Amino acid sequence: MCDAGSLYEFPGLPDCLDRIARAELCEDDQLRKQSLEQMREWIAKNPRIKNCRTDDAFLLRFLRTKKFSVVRACETLQKYLTMRQTYPKWCRKLDPQDPEISALLDYCALVPVGRDSSGRIVVMGVVRNFDASRHGSDDMIRLNMLVTEALLDDEANQIAGFTHVFDNSAMTMAHVTCWTLENIGGYLRSIANGVPIRLKQNHFVNVPGFAAQVSKYCLSYASEKLKSRIFCHRSIDELRKNIEPSVLPEEYGGTVPLAKLNENFKKYLLTKRDMLLALDRMEIVLGGGSSTDQTHSGKDIVDAGAVGSFRKLQID
Repeated sequence: MCDAGSLYEFPGLPDCLDRIARAELCEDDQLRKQSLEQMREWIAKNPRIKNCRTDDAFLLRFLRTKKFSVVRACETLQKYLTMRQTYPKWCRKLDPQDPEISALLDYCALVPVGRDSSGRIVVMGVVRNFDASRHGSDDMIRLNMLVTEALLDDEANQIAGFTHVFDNSAMTMAHVTCWTLENIGGYLRSIANGVPIRLKQNHFVNVPGFAAQVSKYCLSYASEKLKSRIFCHRSIDELRKNIEPSVLPEEYGGTVPLAKLNENFKKYLLTKRDMLLALDRMEIVLGGGSSTDQTHSGKDIVDAGAVGSFRKLQID
């Protein structure tokens, strides 16, 4: 097992996060310690998992997302590992120093811009900034995975969750047609089933009419709970009535320009580079075949067989 460093120490959560952890996740010191021990035991006994991070910060991604249901957390971990090997073009070699990834970051198309009064990290996507004439949906997904992976070990993000804001103003047909149905389906199944993220709110601004059918198709993959957290706004002014303007870039009512926020994030990514590259060392045997077999469809993520493994590897 790869450990990614020493075990995470809990010096005590800030009061606001402690309240959220207790109220929404039923988290306390004893439950956290017990759940981490059980999850490590399950990983050690799972014959399909050949290499996996077992440090607290990583495992708590899954436990907090599933409100400390160890069985559900382990199931999501297995799906996450399966996703990473099923879609290496999206999930592997997330190196912020790689020229192609650096070019994607330069677009200022997806940037963490602040933290709201509820403690949630706000990630903003400006669709028009992504050059869809040069890059396709694989690159869009890769950028999203880089941003997500870089933020997921942060304890505040695990507990308080994420708010996503997407400005679709001046979105072009190229931004829609670069997506294949296979990519849409595979990506949405991966996010819904394999990425341990607490999505609290999703705000979409100025979605053009020509993208309506694609949006409807995407929503078919969403749970009722997720659908209830999706908000559509006709203008930036309407968005500002529903989200704190102070957490947005200067161009949207905040105080810091988007380009400056993006530069700060690129510097932050360099501090996470070793962690991001180390994720590639994790390994799971896919569906009874070779661990290097990449021919499995996205459906393998949804039906990863984790439930059956719990019958064999019981957690008391």
